[in-house]
This record gives sequence, C-alpha cells and structure tokens, in this order.
Amino acid sequence: MLALLSACFGGNGTGTAPVKPAQVLNTLAVTVDSGPAGASGAINHAYVTVMVCMPGQAQCASIDHVLLDTGSEGLRLVRSVLSAQSIMLNAQTDGQGQAIEECVSFGGGQTWGPVALADVTLAGEKAAKLPIQIMDDTLAGAPPPATCGANGTLIDGVSGFNANGVLGVGVFAQDCGAVCVNAAAPLPVYYGCTAAGTCSAENVALADQVANPVAMFAADNNGIVIRLPNPQNANGDASVTGELIFGINTQADNALPVTGLTVMGADAHGDFTATYNGNTTVLPAIIDSGTDSFAFDDPTIAVCASGAFIGYYCPAIAPKSAYVIGSGVGVNNASSTVSFAIADPNTFVANAAAFTGLAGGGGSSAFTFGMPFFYGRTIYFGIDQRVAGTYTGPFYAF
Repeated sequence: MLALLSACFGGNGTGTAPVKPAQVLNTLAVTVDSGPAGASGAINHAYVTVMVCMPGQAQCASIDHVLLDTGSEGLRLVRSVLSAQSIMLNAQTDGQGQAIEECVSFGGGQTWGPVALADVTLAGEKAAKLPIQIMDDTLAGAPPPATCGANGTLIDGVSGFNANGVLGVGVFAQDCGAVCVNAAAPLPVYYGCTAAGTCSAENVALADQVANPVAMFAADNNGIVIRLPNPQNANGDASVTGELIFGINTQADNALPVTGLTVMGADAHGDFTATYNGNTTVLPAIIDSGTDSFAFDDPTIAVCASGAFIGYYCPAIAPKSAYVIGSGVGVNNASSTVSFAIADPNTFVANAAAFTGLAGGGGSSAFTFGMPFFYGRTIYFGIDQRVAGTYTGPFYAF
C-alpha cells in the first residue's frame, strides 16, 4: 500500500504569538487527482503547486503536483523535475566544507539527497533561503550510504510518491529538531559528504535543517488549515478541489470557530492517542494527509490478495463500520469519537482518485487518520510552541 507517513522527530518554535499581519493572500488550491506524468494512478493524493526560485534570483519555476503531507516537515523536490525547469540548487555545506545530505524515512521507503537553499512562495507567502531537500533521483551527488535504504527502498523519483515533490507542513518547525542537533537520531538523518562521495552521519544545527515553510513565513506562521469537500460519488470522484490556508486565527479566513471545535494536543513525536472499535489498547495516532487511507491493524477484516489494491482491506460485506476514540495530550486533552466506513476498493469507479472508504495497514501499531478523514472537514494543525488563539502547538483540531 502507499502509506507515506514519515518518521518525524520534531523541531522548535518561537513560543510567541503571531503578529496579526496585513491582509495577504494566504490560500493555496489543493487538488486530489490521479497525479502528474509518471504517476501510476494515484488515489487520495492531495496536491499543491509550489513556486521555487534560486535564492535571491529571478530564476523561478512553478512545480505542480507536489504532495501535501501533514505527517512530515519540509519541502522535498525531485531533482530531475527541477532540472527540467532549469532550477539548479547547490548543496549546503557543513563546517568542514562537506555537502550536507539527508536520508528521511517514509512509510514506503527513504529519500536521499542534498540540503539546498531556495526561495519558496506559497500563495502570497514567502520563505526566503529555506533549507529544502533535493530528492536525488539522478544520483548527481554523493551516493546514499548503506544506512540509507536499509529499511526500505529509495523513493526519490516521481514514481516513489506519485508526485513531483513533497510539501511537509506538519506540526513542527524542522524535520528532525533538537535530536539532530546534539544527539544521535534513532536512525542517521543528516550526513556530511566529501567530493569523493564518502558520507558520515553528523549533527546539524536547527537553522540548517530542512524546515517547514509555514514556520518560516514572516506572518501566518503558527499553523495551517486544510478544507476539503466530500466526494460526490459514493464510489469515488475523479478529482476533488479544496484549499490550504496559512495561519490560524491570524486572518478572517482562518479564524478558529467559537464552538464545536475538538482540539487535541500532540506529544514530542507529533502524536495524540486513539482506541479502535471498542478495544482498550491505546495507540499513538496522527492526522496525515500524506497517507492515502485510514491505516490501522484489524485482523478481522479481509485483505485484498490480488489486483491493484493488494495489502488494503477488502471487507467481505461493504461497508464495514468502525469508530475511533481519539484523545489529545497535554493541556489540549479533548477527545472525540470518529465513525467511518470501510469499503472494498475494487468497487471504485475506474477513474476515481478520491475515495472515502479506503483503509489498510495490517500489522500497524498505530492509527493513522489518512486522507479519507479530510473529506468533508476543516482541520487545523498548530505548530509546536506557536500560539493560535488560546491554544499552543503542537495540536490538531477539527
């Protein structure tokens, strides 16, 4: 299955309330469709268009079909896609003059490539000299070390994510945070690489880590809001269009509702907790637009054994209803019961790219509220240590 949940360690915020900015364009269109050229029939993939410029220059390109991922932090773009638009970004270097390269684990494998600076514009918001990762599908730089890809395969190309890149706008400011500054991460993340291609794991300062673009905006930098309608067809729509709004409670279009909002605090890993279908086992949980389904373990549901949906759930009687009770952590410890229906994905219409009943993840020890959870909802993501109304991130709200 195409679960794209990244291993996030979290970053540091500012701990201050955002300054109310003058009205700026803070809304970006989100489209769920079958993906860019080179994709293989993506389902439940939400895409945005990102403007990338060489730092301080007018050489820019609009990169479409960048996967919107609330389960990770940082912008990652495929090298060959950038090269096709004549965008050449140089790797950042460490104190020894070595290129800083990064290996990041996602549910489907690892990305590998250099950290580079780019001016990134989303709607009317700009993050100047933003550290991003170039996913090196051409291996123009140093080859990945043996420790990168050891737990999966490299997914640097368009086919790896069914996307031209990944826009990580999760609840932290950096993709690794303090654990990569002074200590060793659970798996090596950043490396210093010589011109000869020898790479060694190293610590990297926060300012040099791949960063959540939203956290680096001058304003509207305390979180995001995602709003998507429900698909119109019970068996799936060819496309769905919604919006990504920057900032929470900073402009009229991102105001927190006065009533009816469930706010769930997240821990240092970006997780809240959940129990599934009456089971008392408490699971770590996340709301992740980069995962194409509800992902959880239920051995009572049949798994698709053949066809295009091997590994997803294929309930014998469709739909199969289930529910999850989620609870926040810390001061934002509200709880909510979420009901949803699981359907056999073989009932999708042939050209469907957006479907609410997709589920999978047998063997998972967590619960992921993937893209089906986003349909018909407005969901808020508060960045760590940033203030939004009366709430301080990291939090999720809906």
